Amino acid sequence: MTIPPESSERVFARIDQSPLAPQLFRYLESVATLPEIRAWRAIALGLLSPAPGMRILDAGCGMGEVARELAALVSPGGEVTAVDLSQQLIDAARSRDDGIAAVTYEVADVTDLPFAANSFDRARCERVLQHLSDPDAAIGELVRVTAPDGVVCVLDTEWRSAAVDVDDPAMVDAVFEKMNTLSPQPTIGRTLRRRMVRAGLVDVDVRVQPFTYTSLSDAAALYPQFNEQIPAEAEIIPADLRDRWFAALRRADAEGTLWVTMLGYVAAGIVAEAAA
Repeated sequence: MTIPPESSERVFARIDQSPLAPQLFRYLESVATLPEIRAWRAIALGLLSPAPGMRILDAGCGMGEVARELAALVSPGGEVTAVDLSQQLIDAARSRDDGIAAVTYEVADVTDLPFAANSFDRARCERVLQHLSDPDAAIGELVRVTAPDGVVCVLDTEWRSAAVDVDDPAMVDAVFEKMNTLSPQPTIGRTLRRRMVRAGLVDVDVRVQPFTYTSLSDAAALYPQFNEQIPAEAEIIPADLRDRWFAALRRADAEGTLWVTMLGYVAAGIVAEAAA
């Protein structure tokens, strides 16, 4: 995914006005097929515990593949509401729906959801909070629209957890310094439990899954910083370090010594009963 030289919050808030939208859509569809992403999502599914008849919110649904999987699990009698800030993403998700799944697609802002309190039995949000200037507002909204005893589940990666072993560690540090400016919340993963507890959730359970690679092509499939096909104009890698960065990655890959990792977090909590 190409990220231009501006904050990712602005990029993701303006997908519909961005010429990068088709690239983003291809990226989202490709990432959804990766085994490590599917394993990460399986952890969240276990914590979410969907069941027939439930009402589930998928906030930041992207291309809608998870919403459609959830719809099959809440059938019969259940329904999934899939929302995203981007009209283009909602249109793309709806176009991939075979019409069988009980999914309603809607444009909505996760920090200001257009639903009444207690509208859902479960709420899910994946890779959204890292792009927000106020992630607590989004968590508060997820809690508000979820009924007591319902579950709120959040998945997010943490940019500051990234680690790479190549033979130029000073250069790696400089690249990572740039990487950490691409997200308004580069430490969102480690803060999820605190944020969710403060939002009133109880029994908050946090699971951590490393995404680890020893192949450059595999790392590039998930992380744009490892994809040499992304043009220099995207400014994901500092211009003066780009050649050194990819040369070091290629050397390590050829030698079989490359090691890349980043942490993915899954946090789930229960909405407390309202005070009497």
